[in-house]
Amino acid sequence: MGELLLIVLFLPIVTGFVSLFQRTTTGIRWINLIGCLVTSLVLGIVIYQITVAGAFQYKMLYVDQLSGILLMIVAVLTLTSTLFSIPYMEKELVHGHITFKMLCRYYGLFNLFVFTMMSVLLVENLGLLWVAVEATTLASALLVAFYFNHSALEAAWKYVMVCTVGICLALLGTILLYYAQVNVAGGELQALSWLELKKIGAQLDPAIAKLAFIFILIGYGTKAGLAPMHTWLPDAHSQAPSPVSGLLSGALLSCAVYAVMRNLIIVQAVVNREFLYYLLIGFGVFSIVIAIPFILVQHDIKRLLAYSSVEHMGIIILGIGIGVPQAVYGALLHMINHAIAKSALFYMAGTIIQEYQTKHIARIRGLVKAMPLIGALFIMTILAITGTPPFGIFISKLIVIKGAFESGWVVLGVLVLFLLAGIFAGMMYYCLSMSFGAKPKSRAATVSIDKLAYVAMVISVGLVAVTGVYIPTWLNEMLLIATSILVGG
Repeated sequence: MGELLLIVLFLPIVTGFVSLFQRTTTGIRWINLIGCLVTSLVLGIVIYQITVAGAFQYKMLYVDQLSGILLMIVAVLTLTSTLFSIPYMEKELVHGHITFKMLCRYYGLFNLFVFTMMSVLLVENLGLLWVAVEATTLASALLVAFYFNHSALEAAWKYVMVCTVGICLALLGTILLYYAQVNVAGGELQALSWLELKKIGAQLDPAIAKLAFIFILIGYGTKAGLAPMHTWLPDAHSQAPSPVSGLLSGALLSCAVYAVMRNLIIVQAVVNREFLYYLLIGFGVFSIVIAIPFILVQHDIKRLLAYSSVEHMGIIILGIGIGVPQAVYGALLHMINHAIAKSALFYMAGTIIQEYQTKHIARIRGLVKAMPLIGALFIMTILAITGTPPFGIFISKLIVIKGAFESGWVVLGVLVLFLLAGIFAGMMYYCLSMSFGAKPKSRAATVSIDKLAYVAMVISVGLVAVTGVYIPTWLNEMLLIATSILVGG
């Protein structure tokens, strides 16, 4: 198992490095296709081993059911985003938007980004966790600035500045947690070891632990896109290449929430749980509220999807904040469903933008007539992301809200339902306006979309549809154990 963890970290580095020295698009295509398939396969084996044997530690690496859920997200999105990247970036090359040298650089950075996200999920030490989260910022910022135009550079600069402030606050919180550890155990325990901190969590100084978690939540919450620290997110997601936007929204935001959860597990043993729950619920509800006006008055399709991500991160944090096992289970399931569905929407948005040559929602009309399959998938995925049955997001939202009602948060449950209804109305309004009507005369009569792009979208939509009617036994068991880890069981 230890060798598998090292191999899975090694694979994207090798794939990205070899991509930098390719001479043809065919070479790049096959290197990355094989690389993503092998990486996802090895991740699948790691996840299977977790379901069979449980948690495992190998030196500074550690996996359990909680990290297994996030590894599953990274595995699926690595596969689908690479499948979509290949035709998408080749079309960008044909249209003259990028050069061949930029194409090689894209795959080098893309695979580096995948490596950094996997590092977040595999390291056992909270100090190394902070380093890995910061590494995701550096790798993804170069992808946000990939086109090197004014808007992309501005978005990357904003992303780096806002997230750097956030990550500095997370570092301060981590240092405070280390100080609390030293006060209890001196230098006897490994510094910032998550397992060691979990053992002595109840002995930590409550005041220091509380202050540490506040900084950690704000710091990593900035990276997760929680309001009001979300200001970088719409710009970064709208300017990055669409496959990268899918990874940012689906995987990166989830990795940042994972960092919050790992720290929450430690501090909840000593800090008043009611305080932690109110803090998390406050950020969760505010994130949902702040997304509504921006969704209702949006003009850019990718910014629309980005603000939807702010809403969904709010739902996940809200479920964790409610604190009961049912709501936490729903939050973890929602994390999976959102990652897969939102990445699919960004893939579709990328295809639409390439064909219509615009991100402006008002100029995108007649999608169903112009691209029937894309139009149908787009409508289905918008229905999925807004929580319409029978898709998986409906189930995960329902579980979170049911958890709120059954734990006594009746007013909160009603408020969230009201807010989600407003978001549903806004998303569906834009979806229907883009999908129907007369297609622009300036558009080409025929549309050529590579089969790999369709495969990436169909896999994603299919998975979200399946989780709405059936959750495999192994996944259910993994979610239940991850829930018990998170609530302190």
